[in-house]
Amino acid sequence: MSENIQSLLDRINAEGVARAEAESNRIIAEAKAQAEKIVAEAKAQAEKAAEDAAEKAAVSEMRAKEAIKQAARDIVIALKSDLLAKLSAAVKECTSAALTKEVMGNIILEMAKGYAKNPDADDIRLLLSRKDAAIAEEFLKGAFLAELKARPVLNFTEDFAGGLQISFKENDVFFDFSDDALTEVLCKFAGPKLAEVIKN
Repeated sequence: MSENIQSLLDRINAEGVARAEAESNRIIAEAKAQAEKIVAEAKAQAEKAAEDAAEKAAVSEMRAKEAIKQAARDIVIALKSDLLAKLSAAVKECTSAALTKEVMGNIILEMAKGYAKNPDADDIRLLLSRKDAAIAEEFLKGAFLAELKARPVLNFTEDFAGGLQISFKENDVFFDFSDDALTEVLCKFAGPKLAEVIKN
């Protein structure tokens, strides 16, 4: 009888140990699977974070390069504008200085000679800067008037600082030798060359 009880106890004990081992193995397996899942998720999140960071860094680098390029373009445009303004001011100053009464008189005389065969050539209209009024009156006297055979009609303006404009009777075309017009022509010639220098 005691052997049967012992045998029963041994069997119960063995079954309990087996169940405990099986439960333990199940818990360990579940824990391992859970740990692997957590590690995989963490790895995926780390990779995603790294990809996002790399993408943001690339976008930031691209924006920084574009900003630098735009700043460089703005600097070149500002420099070109400043240099062209200085060129225009320098050319205008030189042009105004070069347009002496002798130069202006020779322009008028040569224009008149060119139109000598034209019946309207005697009726010359001059538009001069108001500041040149005294110089014009003085120069258009004497031998100069004799060569022209007529006294030009003089008008004065404040639209330009120096030089003159010439037209002939009933002729809508006028020849612009004002400092503004000459400056514009010279700057159109020199401007592209200056721009090329800036680009290079």
